[in-house]
Amino acid sequence: MIVNFNMLKDSVSWNASIHQLNSDVLLRHILVTGNVSERGIHFSYCEKTCKGNITNSEDQLIGTFTTFF
Repeated sequence: MIVNFNMLKDSVSWNASIHQLNSDVLLRHILVTGNVSERGIHFSYCEKTCKGNITNSEDQLIGTFTTFF
């Protein structure tokens, strides 16, 4: 599966190949490539649209992601 990440800060985007979609895998990619230093990151995902949101601990949108199978 390919995940396309889009971070709002600095308009950073990238693709990553992953084998399992879970918050630990997403968080690892966000912290390493997304240039995000905070740990209070939350994910929401819609299986119907294959799209998700990335929010911080203050529930502010900081990015999005889309999955491709």
